[in-house]
Amino acid sequence: MKMTAVKPNGDHWHPHPGDAIEDPNERPALVMCMLAVAGCGLTIAAAAYGYRGWAVLGGIATVVLFAAMLLVIRVEYLREFHREQEHGRHGHNPLVPANWRPRQISSWQERRGVAPE
Repeated sequence: MKMTAVKPNGDHWHPHPGDAIEDPNERPALVMCMLAVAGCGLTIAAAAYGYRGWAVLGGIATVVLFAAMLLVIRVEYLREFHREQEHGRHGHNPLVPANWRPRQISSWQERRGVAPE
C-alpha cells in the first residue's frame, strides 16, 4: 500500500513514527509525559527514603500530569479529526481528497475479497 503523496511544491508526505513529535500541538503532551515520568521517579525515591508526605504529593502530581497528558492528546486528536472532516477527508492521506462512500466497497476490499457490513 503506497502512503505517499506529492504536495504542489514537490515535497512528499507519508506517515511515519515521528509524526507526533514533529507536530507542535503535541509538544505540551510530550512535556507532561516527561514530567510525569520524572515525578514518578521522585515519588519512588521519596517513598524509599521514608518521606511519606513528599511521596503522597509526588504521587498526586504524577497522576494529575499523566491524566492531563492523556486529555491533551485526546483533544489534539479530536481537533485534527474535525479539521480532516471539514476538508472532506475520512482518515486518508491529508493531501488526497476523498469522497464519503457509505456501504460501497473500497479498492482494498475488492483486492482482498472483504465485503462491507
